[in-house]
Amino acid sequence: MDDQNSPLTELQTLLVSDLSTLYKLVNAFGVPVAEGDIRAASVILRRWLSEGLIGRLCNDLRIVPSFPVLNNKKALAQAAEDSNINYFLSAGVRLCGAPVLFFHNSVAPVKERMGFETPIPQHIMVSTREFINQPRVYFEGEFFTCLEIITFTANKMGGVHHDSRRNERQSRMQRASEFMTFGGPLDRINRQPPGELYLNVEPNGQELLSGFHLEIIAAASSFVHIHLNGQQLMTIPETHRQKSWFSRTFGNRKPEFQVYETKKAPSKSKDKPI
Repeated sequence: MDDQNSPLTELQTLLVSDLSTLYKLVNAFGVPVAEGDIRAASVILRRWLSEGLIGRLCNDLRIVPSFPVLNNKKALAQAAEDSNINYFLSAGVRLCGAPVLFFHNSVAPVKERMGFETPIPQHIMVSTREFINQPRVYFEGEFFTCLEIITFTANKMGGVHHDSRRNERQSRMQRASEFMTFGGPLDRINRQPPGELYLNVEPNGQELLSGFHLEIIAAASSFVHIHLNGQQLMTIPETHRQKSWFSRTFGNRKPEFQVYETKKAPSKSKDKPI
């Protein structure tokens, strides 16, 4: 395009810049994840997905965007059907250097808990609408989508600004985000875990991360791997490709998590999933 100052050219430049920023978050290997980086990522994701910039840009260019995501449909369905499971997090990140596909919590006695009878989720290519509407978290009978999590993190958890006001659904989202939290040793993290379960996943970590923070990392990784008319826009170095696919490394160790129960987990709601 000849006019380098046109709105369309500005959007193209902004997209390239934002992809570069998200790539640095997704591919920062060997160091503890920074909560501030995740908040910054939520702002970028909100701009392109919640505010619809990616749709506007692609419509003007007459190209079709698609994104790789983990196919969590079967696992989520099984979680919703099990009356003992009150929490499911899709995740798709790296903890202790190894990929973790999902977390879930069951209130059933250990001997009575059922495993997930589903193949390891594979990545699938989806449209923008499918990407943002994919259910990612299940908590006490309710599903929360990728778009809801991005918007909530950016608007309520300090991404764009910090807002302590909550409507009824946002209050449930707050509880869902805090039910299971992640970080370093309890005596090193910067605040007391607010939810029911805490996982020590990073020996050198000092910050506490919520489940929604992990979902932002996963969404950022999917966005970095955006395809336009079937072709990946950003070239990922071959040495990074396997490590960066839906991942953020917390180190290079085998995944050995210390789990702490901070308080008694609530019973699963009898309300039907929405």
